[in-house]
Amino acid sequence: MLDSSLAPPPPPGVVRAGAKFGLLELGRGGAAALVVFHHANDVLAEPRFFGVEGFGGHLRNFNVGVDFFFVLSGFIIAWVHWRDIGDRRRLGRYVARRFARIYPPYWCVLLPLIALYQMFPGTGAPSQHDVATALLSIPLLPSVNPPVLGVAWTLVHEVFFYALFAVVIAFGRHAIWIFPAWGVSILVAQCGGDLGFPASFIFSPFNLEFLFGVAGACWLRGHRVVAPRLLLTVGIAAFAAALVVGVHVQDTPIVGRAVFGLSALVALLGAAEFERNREFRLHPALALFGAASYATYLTHPEAISILAQIVCRLAPRGVPIEATVVLVSLVAIVVGMLFHRVIEAPLTSWTRQRLSAAPVSGEPAVGLGV
Repeated sequence: MLDSSLAPPPPPGVVRAGAKFGLLELGRGGAAALVVFHHANDVLAEPRFFGVEGFGGHLRNFNVGVDFFFVLSGFIIAWVHWRDIGDRRRLGRYVARRFARIYPPYWCVLLPLIALYQMFPGTGAPSQHDVATALLSIPLLPSVNPPVLGVAWTLVHEVFFYALFAVVIAFGRHAIWIFPAWGVSILVAQCGGDLGFPASFIFSPFNLEFLFGVAGACWLRGHRVVAPRLLLTVGIAAFAAALVVGVHVQDTPIVGRAVFGLSALVALLGAAEFERNREFRLHPALALFGAASYATYLTHPEAISILAQIVCRLAPRGVPIEATVVLVSLVAIVVGMLFHRVIEAPLTSWTRQRLSAAPVSGEPAVGLGV
């Protein structure tokens, strides 16, 4: 990598034409991998398999890959669609692109799962057989119960954030006050004890992380990061330290979101600044790893469930759980890559064409469903 001082930076607010943030692409792949390892360890620790956690329980915090996704989603939506704000003619295109990115691949996983749970009532959790839960899961609407595809709870938050950003696009810059007002309301609500539904959803600490990303994008449009590589290193180091050392950092949800969300934001700002005035290309395999993050996130729970049963039946006795976690996780990631190449990418492209929402050159597709 070249030092940032070697290249003249563009004026504040100017984005390099055709910019695609390769480091962020790689980051979202890494975030998806963290979630995969977390869930693989959880499944294999069940009594029907090993009955004990691998890696001394250090993978418990790996679910914080979701925190990175949320911050990244807020950043990219604000970065890419900033010029759309106040132009209602662009609202339809914004909605069409968000729809094409999230729903068709999600439905490819969800609908067969709904059918299976209806056919085999003895499997899964009771709520996964509930017709009302299934109906709310299809459009990703908030519900008291988790969606039928459990990991889609994050997508419910994403869709809610996208809807609020659509309001800002429709009503212009003066409507941006919605975001700081939402952030303050979340902080106040978290001081008031347990919240019932739907307040627990609307004022969830996770929603703060979208606002971190939006604030970062707004700031970066008018300012420069003096030492982007240093900022990137500090952000990654802080995130990793909290991940490995801070075992109890998530005991208080608002603290966990602040620690991991702000660490992710620092790393993200450093990476974006480093790349917006120079070209950075990923190796094709790493680019695929990043591009497939959404597909990996969607498919990994069922892939892990199937792989765990296969591996535990076929593996010789005495194989440590750690080796099994790594094997199952890596294969689940490969399954996600295949799903991306064979189903997600072609289906998303086809849907965009049908909705007359062809992608704009240089728009990065990063984030959980972004």
